[in-house]
Amino acid sequence: MSEPVDSVPADKPLAGKTALVTEAHTGIGKKIAKTLAAQGAQVVVHHPHIPEWAADVVKEITADGGAALGLAADVADPAEYQELVEALLEDCGRWDLLVHTAAVPESVPFAQISADAFDVGFAATVRGVFHGIQLAAQHLAEAGRIITVCDSPTPEGAVYDATRGAVEQLGQAVAPDFVSRRITVNTISHGVGATDNAELETAIAAMNPAEPVAVVAYLAGEAASTVTAQAIRLGGPDRTPR
Repeated sequence: MSEPVDSVPADKPLAGKTALVTEAHTGIGKKIAKTLAAQGAQVVVHHPHIPEWAADVVKEITADGGAALGLAADVADPAEYQELVEALLEDCGRWDLLVHTAAVPESVPFAQISADAFDVGFAATVRGVFHGIQLAAQHLAEAGRIITVCDSPTPEGAVYDATRGAVEQLGQAVAPDFVSRRITVNTISHGVGATDNAELETAIAAMNPAEPVAVVAYLAGEAASTVTAQAIRLGGPDRTPR
């Protein structure tokens, strides 16, 4: 169980907090999980019923002195996601951060994308984010964080772009609902475009390079406590603060 957040070591700014990172058994989710654990968070390594991969991530985190456990769920299934959160709360005692990593791997010309592939893409990405935010509305701690990360698209990524747009709009639409509890809601994705937050743009400009994992770490920290309802796009040529 996480310790109460009283005194926080400078080198462990997330000490005493619990972070759920979806799809943390591999890819960018794994990198985020390890980064948050290094900052002191107890990390729940979500996996879509691939326990061996998740166990390896947990071992890496604990070997580095961090705290982690693996939990399985199909996040597109509300019942399974609910069970995951219940297990998290039972094991960890609190839930402070939801980092939902969302990616739809595809490399198919638009005209050849099947209806089933389209539905799978939206179920895996948008439905998962939708269920996670609803559960966060019920269970996330005061001053928590909801961060969705859409991984880099493939060259022919029509479904990815559609789901990314949906996730960005969802985050911006629901962010006001969390303001009274000081919970921030933000989305990180690949693409061109500045946000409407000068402080955030300055922080991103100082990152070299500005990568999703680094931005997640920033948003998880106290410095970003007022940054919310932002669709943060990385990878564009111009991120000069406005």
